[in-house]
Amino acid sequence: KKLDKPSKGFIKINFDTIVGENRIGYGTIVRDDEGFVLEGGGGFIESRLLEEEAESVALEESIKVACKLNIKEHVLFVTDHVGLVNRLRNIATYVTIIGTRIKDYTTTFNIFKYANLILTNWS
Repeated sequence: KKLDKPSKGFIKINFDTIVGENRIGYGTIVRDDEGFVLEGGGGFIESRLLEEEAESVALEESIKVACKLNIKEHVLFVTDHVGLVNRLRNIATYVTIIGTRIKDYTTTFNIFKYANLILTNWS
């Protein structure tokens, strides 16, 4: 599927993961409203994580990239993991370690003029 450009004035940060038996891989692509790639990268973490935990790590790394690029305006963080998006939208109902981690991300979103986590379908 072709990656859509973000709305005018927005930065779009796509992130995704792959989960192996004892490690995860994650990747991030940052695009401006013209579709120009501003940054890209990723990495591996040697750890046994569930898919949702891995996606939350990728979100955290994406936030770090946005901070490194000094992005402060309108940001859309884009994932294909419906569970992560649902947890963020219903944060008050999750009293778990991952829920606490996601709550921390919503606090971090305050450094941006506007930030949201949205769902996409890569296929």
